[in-house]
Amino acid sequence: MTDPYLCSLSQCIIDDIKLPDGTFRKDVLSGGGVYATYGMRLWFSPPESLRIAYSFHAGYDFPINILEKLLSLNISLTQIWHSNLPSIRGLATFTSADQRIFVYQTPPIGTVPADLPSSYLNSKIFHFICSPSWASQHITEILKLRDKQLPPPIFVWEPVPNSTIKENLQSCVEAMKMVNVLSPNHEEAAALLGLISGEDEEVDRFLSEDMLMYMADKFLSYQIGPQGNGCVIIRASYKGCLVATKEKKEIIPAYWTISRDGIKNPHVIDVTGAGNAFCGGFMAGLLRSNNDVFEAALYGSVSASFTVEQLGAPRLEFDQNGNEIWNSGESPYDRLHKLKQRVKEKIKERLKVKLKERIQGKLKNKDANHHQNGIETGEMDKDNNIGKDSDIISDGRDLIDENFRDRMSPAD
Repeated sequence: MTDPYLCSLSQCIIDDIKLPDGTFRKDVLSGGGVYATYGMRLWFSPPESLRIAYSFHAGYDFPINILEKLLSLNISLTQIWHSNLPSIRGLATFTSADQRIFVYQTPPIGTVPADLPSSYLNSKIFHFICSPSWASQHITEILKLRDKQLPPPIFVWEPVPNSTIKENLQSCVEAMKMVNVLSPNHEEAAALLGLISGEDEEVDRFLSEDMLMYMADKFLSYQIGPQGNGCVIIRASYKGCLVATKEKKEIIPAYWTISRDGIKNPHVIDVTGAGNAFCGGFMAGLLRSNNDVFEAALYGSVSASFTVEQLGAPRLEFDQNGNEIWNSGESPYDRLHKLKQRVKEKIKERLKVKLKERIQGKLKNKDANHHQNGIETGEMDKDNNIGKDSDIISDGRDLIDENFRDRMSPAD
């Protein structure tokens, strides 16, 4: 078998979940590595699914039904067994439908590159959720252990939430030089940049487009990637995400958004793991789009949409013909098509606004010139006016053609 393409080094956690009404759900498959791997798996059916690699730690109490669920993904899977240690377990307590408190119930065990089979080390894209120092160590070790004849891999890094404080900004800047994609969420980005002054500050203000752009510019002012040509993706809850490179910035919408009146979307049950699944889908999208980060983010948004529809990881089932069914609904590619159409419509609306502003500007300039020459509007030559208005309309069509081709090329 050839080497895998995609690999996550993050954890597999068995969660117990306490819901707001006091009820419990036990042994729920969770963890950042699991969600990222599911985000990848949505886009690769067997036998291509074997291109996805995942290693996880399992203790003496690892539930058999969860192992069977992981094996059913038909990916390149390696279990690191610990006969004398418990599995990594967590308790997620929901204080409300949108707020949860997570604590480890057993000591966590981190996956390091030395844990990976040699074929996994040759993957094209790696994902990890960790502190800046661990990110640097992971990358150094992977580059040391992998086949030196292969081109350098792509590294996608989610800073672990408890490390995103302004005191860690400099160590983050150093790690950013080694990764290709930095992906905090809006709250983590704000905390890392020192924009949050207290624990109880309202963080929704960091979801505005202006603030997302500001934070992206701050990160891009540092070097991202060995050649300085990396990108930052700030995940922004129901707003989607901002994908930013030195050349371009684009808001990619979430697949499931809140309604116009602010009511929560009924499809959104639990957002745990949505950001991790986004990163996994993004990695798959990089392969599908020849490393176009903007189109890859569309894949990420779709992967996140399947993750928020239930507690725990998405459900994989099969119809009578053996076709895959995710969450008993439409296929990932159907959702991808719908999301692309939404992006196209959004761009069209923006261009209409720009066109209107451009036409109004030209009309104002024309009126000003006529008044300057002492010509009243009512005395203008009708034929001449038609010709000039046609020029304005033509300019507007040019604006649409140029912008639409430029902005839609990633999403087509």
